[in-house]
Amino acid sequence: MIVGFGVLLLLALAGLGRDGRGLPLYGLVCAFAGATVCGGLLALLTSIALIGLNIGAWIWLRRFAGHMPDRGAVLPVVGALLLLLALGLSGASLGLAPVLGAGAVLVGLCGAAFGPALVQFTGLLMAADGLIVMACVLQSWPFFAAAVALWGVLGALGMTLLPRLAWRRVEEN
Repeated sequence: MIVGFGVLLLLALAGLGRDGRGLPLYGLVCAFAGATVCGGLLALLTSIALIGLNIGAWIWLRRFAGHMPDRGAVLPVVGALLLLLALGLSGASLGLAPVLGAGAVLVGLCGAAFGPALVQFTGLLMAADGLIVMACVLQSWPFFAAAVALWGVLGALGMTLLPRLAWRRVEEN
């Protein structure tokens, strides 16, 4: 469990400030981390959802992936590390798995705070992945349904807004 969450957080930190090229691997590691803390049908469905949604997002997002990270891409990493430290110190009584799951959500939200629209959208998808992992940690079906619904809403927003933002970027150049 600890190895799965450790790799998950390392991938999340490495993916901050970048576009969605690492989403399939991130979804696979999220599925592994979630499956280590729960079992049964919930583990199977969360694994299928995480892997399928992230591969689908990667297939769709790669057409907009012209962004290369700049020097400002280090800011969300530093912010995420500080938030993870604060979360670890304040949430130690909750247990290791909930703190690490909440950390995955926080890292995604830090990624959504900086960068161009594609990078921010990828950060939101990573935060939604963290919520699906939290559904495994809490073993909650309603939480899983809400996290998948959030993924659906983000997908609809991305399909609507990202092509328009890409077109605006082309017009500016």
